[in-house]
Amino acid sequence: MKQLSILVCLLLLAQLSFAQTFYVATNGNDKNAGTLDKPFATIDKAKEAVRQLKKSNAINEGGVTVFIRGGDYQINSSIEFVKEDGGNEGKPVIYKAYENETPHLVNATMIAANKWKPLQKEALKRVHPKVNASKLVELDISGMGFKNTKQFAPTNQFTTDWFIIDLFANNQRQPISQWPNLNENIRGKNDPGWTTCNGSKDNHTFYYGANGKPQDKDTVNELDLDGTHRSNRWAKTLQSGHEIWLKGLWRVPWEPRTHKMKEIDTTDNSISLYEAPPQGMGSKYSAIANEKPQWRTGNGKENWYALNLLEEIDQPGEWALDIKDQKIYYYPPAPIASLKMMVSDAREPVIKLSSADNVQLIGLTIEGGLGTGIEMQNSSHVLIAGCNIQNVGNSGISINGGNFNTIQSNEISQTGGWGIELKNIGNRKNLLSGNVAITNNHIHHIGKLAFKEAIIMVNAVGVIVAHNLLHDTPKGTIRTDDINNCVFEYNEIHNIALKEGDTGVFYNYGGWSTYGNIFRYNFSHHTNRANGFYSDDGDSGDFYYNNIVQGCLNGVQFGGGHDVIAENNLFVQSKGQSIDDRGKDRNYRLGTRYETNLTKFDVTKSPWKEYGEKLQTDQHLTNNLWADILNRELHPELPNGSRMKDNVAVASGKFVKRTGNVEVSNNTTIATITDAAFFDYANMDLRTNNQQILDKFPNLNSIFPLIGLQIDSYRKTIPSRKETGGLSNRTSGENVDTEDKMVDKIKATQKKS
Repeated sequence: MKQLSILVCLLLLAQLSFAQTFYVATNGNDKNAGTLDKPFATIDKAKEAVRQLKKSNAINEGGVTVFIRGGDYQINSSIEFVKEDGGNEGKPVIYKAYENETPHLVNATMIAANKWKPLQKEALKRVHPKVNASKLVELDISGMGFKNTKQFAPTNQFTTDWFIIDLFANNQRQPISQWPNLNENIRGKNDPGWTTCNGSKDNHTFYYGANGKPQDKDTVNELDLDGTHRSNRWAKTLQSGHEIWLKGLWRVPWEPRTHKMKEIDTTDNSISLYEAPPQGMGSKYSAIANEKPQWRTGNGKENWYALNLLEEIDQPGEWALDIKDQKIYYYPPAPIASLKMMVSDAREPVIKLSSADNVQLIGLTIEGGLGTGIEMQNSSHVLIAGCNIQNVGNSGISINGGNFNTIQSNEISQTGGWGIELKNIGNRKNLLSGNVAITNNHIHHIGKLAFKEAIIMVNAVGVIVAHNLLHDTPKGTIRTDDINNCVFEYNEIHNIALKEGDTGVFYNYGGWSTYGNIFRYNFSHHTNRANGFYSDDGDSGDFYYNNIVQGCLNGVQFGGGHDVIAENNLFVQSKGQSIDDRGKDRNYRLGTRYETNLTKFDVTKSPWKEYGEKLQTDQHLTNNLWADILNRELHPELPNGSRMKDNVAVASGKFVKRTGNVEVSNNTTIATITDAAFFDYANMDLRTNNQQILDKFPNLNSIFPLIGLQIDSYRKTIPSRKETGGLSNRTSGENVDTEDKMVDKIKATQKKS
């Protein structure tokens, strides 16, 4: 018997030594050999087979491929690849969709139709007066073992997190109930999906009706405007022990905070929160009403909405998690028996790579869970290509550490958070490149649970972001914090900042050490709530060349940093282009974090010493790096060395500079769109025969068709601008308070928070 077992093992090893492909299928069996005719049932079993190949040193040049057949694969915990699951140089381990089939990895709990019941008596009393209660159903989740249903949040206020389950029908995220509804524009003057405060009562209370004294003098009671007695209904909700949560831009027009409501007073039309927003209630752009504790009068433009309330389910698809009742209340958009219902509850990523090198994931569809779609930790030489990542609760793809990784031609949409998140790439101290490429991805409709950007990059060197199409984001599009030597090129962006202000298509942050990042050949359009290129809060050494920026606030906004350069760009219908000197009022001086964050790299020694010298030569900088920046007599609080030169502005505002050793010169202005003679402005073809433009941007016509998505081996089709909604703005850009607009009015002691 023992000899027979040994013989079986030897035969298996012999089989594995010749096999360079394995197959996984929904009708497979993990006792099979993993062939096309007899596939495995799980990816985990395929991983075991690959490990056996590695142990026997049987992987040939070109690597081993695990083909995954089409169909739904229920994932109950992360599919994790560790060091032993990776390949070697020239011998990658590839997990790939089979031919034209779609393997669908789903990390969620399926809910049978018979689990949904009609509303119970007490719930019926709470239904919206204009809704037929018989159309709603409820799901008792008390015994279903979900981990994220016991509280809406662990604290009484939070910003960009999300703590509860997510609900899907037929693979479509169902909108959590809110008032005003997502696309509702009350009185035709609010941002869709928001109402506004009517002034502050104290540091944690605001007026929703009369009695407040907002700067806009608009005190209409929008809460009760539709005749459903909303304020009284909400008061009863609180009295019966149910929670109400409000999401608002209570003080600043970015990063809304979600607060638990404490009380609604229908006699003076006020709402109190359990805790005050940081630095008190009321827009920072309004007058101080009280010092200790601090709150402001309010400008009447502080947006807010209520969410997750049975009382506000009034549209098909809306749902709410009732913490007290431990039930999901739902308004199905079709008969519940016809819907494939699933609940996301797991916070683990669907796929996780931990120190797994030379792995490729190709053509997979990944969905579900409250975590990230694909998470990479310290993994290198990884390719993620042609994947469709959707309906996840956090980022589509998260990369922490590692090098020589490529994220190519993926579709990332309907994420709860970021599209792609990168951090700790390369080494800033030694200026070693991480060699990461983010190319040809379509990232859109992200930040659905927590307002975040399409791409965020933190602490990185040597990343290329190219040929991506990015749109429909609640915040800006690409945010960078503390990066060097990164290149952003050939990206197309439209319709961003749909929920927040004071941001940029490209928003860069980090102070005096962020040199060497190049932004070229990018095209942004219909971004009327954001700046085009925004180097905020002293961010320095950003180089903007040969970009096309249409329909934004400021085409470029330099926020007090050094050596920020904009040359040979085309700005169309922007409100202006500006170099400001906010640093003199905000203490961007020696002895502050600005000096510390630069000198921690020991800039007088290699490699930073030579790096500064090369930057100075290559970019024709007027500052001596790094001595001039650290010279108190040269006033480093000013935006010294920055310049806007040889740009073209069409139907746009002025080029503006304030104090400091800055240059604004040789820029061309063209009065009208007609004068610019674009090929097809209505369809955003901004090629032209206008010689004034071509004198400053000679290769515009050859560059323009290369911008955005491209056909490659993983991407076979490209959506048109019309198909992605890229020919008009999604929201109004009027009355958007921005930090840069108010820079001269803010006291030196105030800091952005």
